[in-house]
Formats: sequence, C-alpha cells, structure tokens
Amino acid sequence: MRRAYLYYSLVGVILTAVLIFLIIKQEPQVPYALEVDATKDTTDIAGTYYRVRINNIGFNALTNISVFLGENDVQYLDGLAPGQSFFFYPKPETNVEKIRISTREGINLTTDYRTPLKGIGLPGSGR
Repeated sequence: MRRAYLYYSLVGVILTAVLIFLIIKQEPQVPYALEVDATKDTTDIAGTYYRVRINNIGFNALTNISVFLGENDVQYLDGLAPGQSFFFYPKPETNVEKIRISTREGINLTTDYRTPLKGIGLPGSGR
C-alpha cells in the first residue's frame, strides 16, 4: 500500500513538472514576431550571392510583408503563417546596403547583411 502511494505521488510530481515546463516554454512567445537572416556569401564560382530569409516566430500569422532590399527593389509577400519561412533575393542590379522589413501588424525591422565564416577546404570556402 505504501509503495502504491509513493508510485502515484511520483507520477503526480513528474506530470506537474512537465506541465510547468510547457507553460513556461510557451510564455515568452509573442503574438507577432519576425526573425531575419540576411546573408552575403562570396564564392569562387558564383561571385557574391545575397539572400534574405524571414521566419515568423510568433504564434499569429503576419500579413502584407514589404521587404526593401535596395533602391527600386521592394518585394512583397501577402502572408506568412506561424513557423513558416520565406526567402527573398535582390535583383542583380540592386545596390544592396540595408534591409528594411515592415508588416501590417506593426513590425518594422532594419538590418545589415552578415557574411558567414569560411573554412579552408570546405565546399564554397573560396579556396
């Protein structure tokens, strides 16, 4: 009898801990959030390659997304569901500097391109 009581108490404590963990994990999420990864990659074969990945990290959909990639290069996306990603590529003649992103929900971001590190002997490393 005592063993059964200990067993049920242990199961109850574990279930309570899991429930608390899940509640704490969900709390920091905000309704509207956007993650941006703007990459400027240089290779021996293709030259310089620009890519902008946006990811909806909120738990509501984002709509009317405008991405300013440079002068005369503004690209649009109607919507982005939670957890979904989308890639934008500047036109070849675009003078790339900073990226500005805005949404109908009030998100306004400005960021620069980052250059990934290269390793000697790895594909695309320029060596």
